[in-house]
Amino acid sequence: MAECVDDLLERGNGWSERIRDRVTQLPPELTELVLHLGRTGTFWDWHYKVDAAWKRQTKALLKTDGARELVAEAIRALSAGGSLHDCTDPNITWQDLWAKSDRTPTRDLANGFALAAGYLARGASPTQLDDLVADLLTVARKNAHVLDGYYKRDDDLCGAVFTALADLSAMEALWTLHREVQPGAHSHRHLAKVAKKTATRLGVPPHQLQERTVPTHGVGADGTLKLGWIGCGAIWLNIPYEAVITLSSSGRVTVDWIDVDDGGATTRTSSPFRSPTGLKTKYLPHNVDVTRLLARKIEETLSSERRRLYALQHENRLWPHAEWARYYRDHPLTGIFARALIWEYETEEGIWTAGLPHETGCHTLDGRTVDIAGTTRVRLWHSKRATPDQVDAVRVFLAERDVPQPYDQIKDAT
Repeated sequence: MAECVDDLLERGNGWSERIRDRVTQLPPELTELVLHLGRTGTFWDWHYKVDAAWKRQTKALLKTDGARELVAEAIRALSAGGSLHDCTDPNITWQDLWAKSDRTPTRDLANGFALAAGYLARGASPTQLDDLVADLLTVARKNAHVLDGYYKRDDDLCGAVFTALADLSAMEALWTLHREVQPGAHSHRHLAKVAKKTATRLGVPPHQLQERTVPTHGVGADGTLKLGWIGCGAIWLNIPYEAVITLSSSGRVTVDWIDVDDGGATTRTSSPFRSPTGLKTKYLPHNVDVTRLLARKIEETLSSERRRLYALQHENRLWPHAEWARYYRDHPLTGIFARALIWEYETEEGIWTAGLPHETGCHTLDGRTVDIAGTTRVRLWHSKRATPDQVDAVRVFLAERDVPQPYDQIKDAT
């Protein structure tokens, strides 16, 4: 039976070599589990549906002593290196980045281990679950072109990880992936589906689902996104030139087109993001259009977020500061507008202090920088709750700092 397991492991595949000794020296019960996990090729495809009989048998086999540890170790090994598609020979790794991901026994086994990881919640300690979710998150990020580096995209494996995280009710990990994985990835539709179903099952309110699924489109905390060839940038468009998409503090989007064959000559354009003369002829229209399309998607998301934040002034919502900071202040797109609005912080019980967001707290209207605890409640400032003196103070505060607000917070003040 060990020889059959060995048949599932490709020679030269990095993950296979990392787990070979572990999975080929097992007692019969665990060997049966590994062989069973390698049979996902009979059902796991772009539909991302788990075979019910396979699932029942997997859960039964996971009751074997050592089975849970084996699955966790396989996932830990899968999160290492270049994940599923790295090779012991770096030259082969580079070549494999260009090749289509054909179905292989090793890919089927990796999908099986990923799906099985979703059944490990019962009986696991909080620390074990946290470690498992962290490893699954790394596997998904590497195989979904979220991270910088030479990682090959694998939608089948990503879909298996998304399913496992949903089974584990790992909502925070699903939120993270929903923000980071690009809608252009085939598996993203499955991610959106399982995130919504899991949120509904856990009783997450619709407004929280909305604010936690705002995509970043790969834009970094500094408001920029670099595009280029394989391994360059968090979004792999594999374009034969370079481009930098930049978001200004006012929400304006620009594209710097960098002609790598012309000494790095750079041309900046804004919406509708027309490319420099001759760039399409040199680098082909489809390569240029993907950058324009991404820039437009970023603009669309920014417009949507501007409207959503405007609507918040009528909802009287409250957030714990740590939660609000993550999904508003620090979000690469939402944060552009959130950081330009006046918010109120409940610095003492029943006492609300208005100010602009700061990386550690807020800049108050009287010029102080106040640290804010993570449990402090936050709400959007509204002129109707303020006194005339407070409205005047906000008006002067914004004017002195020339803050480019997404909308005028004091226009309704009387």
